[in-house]
Amino acid sequence: MMKKILTIKILLLLSFQSVVFAQNQRVLLLGDCNDDSVSEMLKYTQQTAKIFFTTYKSRSISEQDISSYPIIIICNNDYLKLKNNELSILQNHLKQGGLLIMDNISSEYTFSIFLNNILPEFSKKSLTPSTLIPKNPYKINFDDIDIKFDAVFINNKLSVLAVKEISLLDKWIIQDEKFLKIGSSIIISNLTN
Repeated sequence: MMKKILTIKILLLLSFQSVVFAQNQRVLLLGDCNDDSVSEMLKYTQQTAKIFFTTYKSRSISEQDISSYPIIIICNNDYLKLKNNELSILQNHLKQGGLLIMDNISSEYTFSIFLNNILPEFSKKSLTPSTLIPKNPYKINFDDIDIKFDAVFINNKLSVLAVKEISLLDKWIIQDEKFLKIGSSIIISNLTN
């Protein structure tokens, strides 16, 4: 009997600590992002995976703020507007384990220049959803989804994820569940690796 009570107390303590840890997760939206679309995906993640987030929207990057955001989302090619000091701050953040998600990359040329400026020593890889999300926690049927990614890994950890020629945020705002699952899977994978 005591053994069962002790086991339950330990499980409750671990559960409480994981909820407390999850509540501290923060996402920085850079540029002209639709707050509501990101909120829809994060709400979906909260409901399905019990991971809680807060978001903050900014037009610039500062060294004081960026360290408290493990995930940064840049929208609408606003990565082209980053100044040299912001690129340097972003580079350091990514090398320390941060994740940059870039939505709707339409120019391979400018994206390559951007990557060369912030992470010249790392190469990008083209990925499909099944290679990006091998564990597939939501059992997504990847055959039904036409989306491609470019990614940069640092020490086998995803650091930059570029969504190519489609906007995840546009899909999230209309609550397209396939894309909510993809966004949530990316976040879960990043936080658990």
